[in-house]
Amino acid sequence: MHRSLLLPALLLLCACQSQDVPPTPAPPAAPVVDANAQRQAMWAEAAVLVLSTGEQGFHPDMDLAALVARFGAANVRAENVPLGEGDSEAGAVIFPDDPSRRAYLYFAEPERLKRLSAVYIRDPESRWQTAQGVRMGTDSNEVERINGGIFRLLGFDWDYGGYVSDWAQGQLAGAFGSSARLALRFDPPVLPEGVERPKDYPSGDAEFPSDHPGLRAQPARVIEIGMAFVP
Repeated sequence: MHRSLLLPALLLLCACQSQDVPPTPAPPAAPVVDANAQRQAMWAEAAVLVLSTGEQGFHPDMDLAALVARFGAANVRAENVPLGEGDSEAGAVIFPDDPSRRAYLYFAEPERLKRLSAVYIRDPESRWQTAQGVRMGTDSNEVERINGGIFRLLGFDWDYGGYVSDWAQGQLAGAFGSSARLALRFDPPVLPEGVERPKDYPSGDAEFPSDHPGLRAQPARVIEIGMAFVP
């Protein structure tokens, strides 16, 4: 073949061959990972939520932005939180619409929502608990067993009734290590119709030991769990 015709012929041959070979399919696009969705799914699926300190839990350097990064923007709401006796202050609530995961957060600088000072759990159906197994509804006899000894609490039937006042150097005194302390509040059990509390059941502005005969017979139940950071 004449040299002047050879190059066009080769180009035509290559073109025909390229039409016969199907194009290589493009690799599938990598799925878009939504970190917030993953985080929300993790918190939703956990059977137990452990109240803890440190990098994987709560720490006093947290502000509102840190909470949003940890729990997702949809799960954090800035709102007033109760202080007792009808008072409240600026704070935040995580999982505000889910009583099984809801927690109330307080700050040392409430006007700026900075420097987390305390976390409180108050819903009866809450999945939050301490690493030692104290959860909503745990009775005072079981808390004493976990503590490894008696503790002291305030009598019932007044504004601060049922709060633990002294862990008496028990195990729960260090439930959160040295950076925070465990705050528990108890309430007397709901009694069947016709059954009354003993007349000497702990009541009023005074301290009572957890092995009080009235508490032994009718153990009080945890109605509030708190983590308060040590100043």
